[in-house]
Amino acid sequence: MRKIFYLTLIFVFMLSADVFAEENLRIISVSGEGIVETSPDRATISVGVVSRDKDASKVQNNSARIATEIINSIAALGVERKNIRTGNYNFRQVFRQNDNGKRIFDGYEVTNTVTIVVDDIKIVGKVIDAALSHGANKVDSLQFGLRDKKNFQLEALQLAVRDARTKAEIVARELGRSIIGVKNVSIHSTSISSPRYSKMMMMADSVAAEENFETPIESGNLTCSASVNVDFEIN
Repeated sequence: MRKIFYLTLIFVFMLSADVFAEENLRIISVSGEGIVETSPDRATISVGVVSRDKDASKVQNNSARIATEIINSIAALGVERKNIRTGNYNFRQVFRQNDNGKRIFDGYEVTNTVTIVVDDIKIVGKVIDAALSHGANKVDSLQFGLRDKKNFQLEALQLAVRDARTKAEIVARELGRSIIGVKNVSIHSTSISSPRYSKMMMMADSVAAEENFETPIESGNLTCSASVNVDFEIN
């Protein structure tokens, strides 16, 4: 009786293995990629002022005054105040070393950074110039983006699925078969990449300000990408 049971069990395992192998033979697994390029309609700019003084209250007041002037000048360009905020504020003591290597107190330093979200790409250069002409002495970053990412991500995803389907149809046709269904779909990623400008050089901006030129800003295109993996069933 036990022998019959073991023989039956082995037969079931063999049958399952054959079914599993047959199932695998009916699947074509392919990856698809979709890429969409579009122009940005939003920019995020980070500008700031670094102030130093021996007197703590003076350096704080000076930093606050300049930051206020920067914010007012940018608001005057039509940027809503809700899109202007303090990105970072740092107050610290500054030290230096003398000829003997001794650490000597050298005053206080305040770093006040303002982050601006601009929905009109055409005025990005004017915003940077306004900040620099009203006391900003650094531009930390400039990044372009989209107000509504969803539509572009969905379009890229559609292209990725179509790409996977096209590849699977080519493979199936070459094998003398055809696609009859979809077994499984997995979305690997959907992302938007954009050019990012970090630690922009002040020299070019200073020259532009002295010559009364507007800082030229070219946004380029944003790239929306998506990738999928699809298991197609063939006849």
